[in-house]
Amino acid sequence: MARVRQELRSSKDDRHVRWRKARVDLPNVLLAVTSAIRLALSKACYSVWLLREASYYGKMTLGWWKFVRTPPAADARAAVRQGLADRQKNFLDLLRRVVFEAPGSPYRNLFDWAGYSYADVDHEVGRLGLETALEDLRRAGVYLTHDEFKGKTPIVRGSNRMEVVPEDFTNPLAKGVLEGSSSGSRSRGTVSPRSVEHLNYRETQESLYWDEFRVYDRSIVLLMQILPSSVGLRRAVGYLRKGARIGAWFTIGRASDAHYRAVTNVLVLESRMLGLRMPFPQPLPHNDFSPVARWIAQELAQGRPVAMMANVSSAVRVAAAAMELGLDIRGSQFFVGAEALSAAKQETIERAGATAHARYGCSEIGLLGMACPEMRGNCVHLMEDSVAAISQRKLAPLSQTEVNSLLFTTLREWAPLMLINAEMDDAGEIGPAPCECGLKRLGFIRQVDRIFSYGKLTGQGVTLMSGDLLNIIERLLPEKFGGVSTDYQLVEQEGAHQTELELRIHPRLGLRSEDAVRRYFVQELKKVYGGSTTERRFTHTDAFHIRFAEPHLTGGRKVLPLHLLGAASPPQ
Repeated sequence: MARVRQELRSSKDDRHVRWRKARVDLPNVLLAVTSAIRLALSKACYSVWLLREASYYGKMTLGWWKFVRTPPAADARAAVRQGLADRQKNFLDLLRRVVFEAPGSPYRNLFDWAGYSYADVDHEVGRLGLETALEDLRRAGVYLTHDEFKGKTPIVRGSNRMEVVPEDFTNPLAKGVLEGSSSGSRSRGTVSPRSVEHLNYRETQESLYWDEFRVYDRSIVLLMQILPSSVGLRRAVGYLRKGARIGAWFTIGRASDAHYRAVTNVLVLESRMLGLRMPFPQPLPHNDFSPVARWIAQELAQGRPVAMMANVSSAVRVAAAAMELGLDIRGSQFFVGAEALSAAKQETIERAGATAHARYGCSEIGLLGMACPEMRGNCVHLMEDSVAAISQRKLAPLSQTEVNSLLFTTLREWAPLMLINAEMDDAGEIGPAPCECGLKRLGFIRQVDRIFSYGKLTGQGVTLMSGDLLNIIERLLPEKFGGVSTDYQLVEQEGAHQTELELRIHPRLGLRSEDAVRRYFVQELKKVYGGSTTERRFTHTDAFHIRFAEPHLTGGRKVLPLHLLGAASPPQ
């Protein structure tokens, strides 16, 4: 009997031990289950992303084939002259078809709220001219701020209110074969469907630019991105179809860009199959632009003049590398865009013996302006054959400084988006072009000078919207590392040879680990549209820094979350 009682007690003790072990192991079991679920969800999301990417780039491959096989305009000058002569007619035709015959257009509501019929607009354009009529429409409320266009804020005019998304402004007449933004971005962007007609006409416009500088007689080197940006590919096609020689294509990249590099190479192969000798892009070593400088010096040494296409900061880095290595690149031409060509950056390029010439454009609209040999800095001829531009004085949100904000209107039926008086958060001075170049004789008689961005970050040729950055700076960083919104500030500034970003953190927080802040900031940056491209470029060029220092103050002793290069110090 005693033995039975002993066995019962032993069995009870064993059950108790097993239960205690189960209780100890329960968190680990839950952790394992949670990890398994997260892994399964991650794999599912990755599979969806792969399918989306495969579909997107499959369509791009078909669209690319159609674009490359379609010949450009036989007479570029005649096509542009016709566009300039028909500006008002083209605008009115587009307005009638896309706005007044399409009740779903957001602009239809704006015109109704302003009390304008199509006949009213037709009469004003004929009586006053296009730009003056657009000024009247702006004053009546027919315009879009950049935040309204992006769908970040509702459109409010008096008691009227309307919610929109960027896709609401897609031009239904444009039959897109390519898109202006990639589905590979981590969040939603503005999709700009680009038709063959749009791509070919842009190539027509650019050919006049290159003719003015005799670029086709030079050996061309591209220092441009691969996919998800299609700019490098499109430029290469335009040069090659005009009989130019592209000697090399360098690009900034990293190992994780393998799928973009693979698709880019497929499109290069596709182009080569269609008879265009397009070079494959060569990735540059980390923060090293010397391969480009050496290539330019070698070409020049062999008697071949060089033209390089790049964003502004990359062009400056090439010039700096040439001077540091003692390479002779005198006489080379740098055609730059995507960010402001400041006086300091132009001087660096010229010290190396090269010349710099600006271009101005945006993905939503296309080419907006291009310089002639007589222009310096951020001064370009306005492409009035495809866009109309007016300006208005306004207070820049990030600098508390008044600027001449530019508003653009698309004029052609193949324009990716239908825009009327739309702001792009850029400022500039519109006026008559004083030069006597071939572009002016052709009909490009107005210029935009002193262009800079006042509402978005554009350094290194990438674009980030202020609203996306404000969320990280004013909310996420304080939640993660403490303090308040005014303890953090993102500064865009002129570095020694490039535009740089500095995240300033107030010393009073007592933070010491730059790595922890950097990892978190980059993690959040990648989640916003354009963030992955920004992180790639700024990381590759060592142009992003953390600094434990008090944020900059304005003259009114205020701390602005974003201290932008152009907006903080607008040209006088």
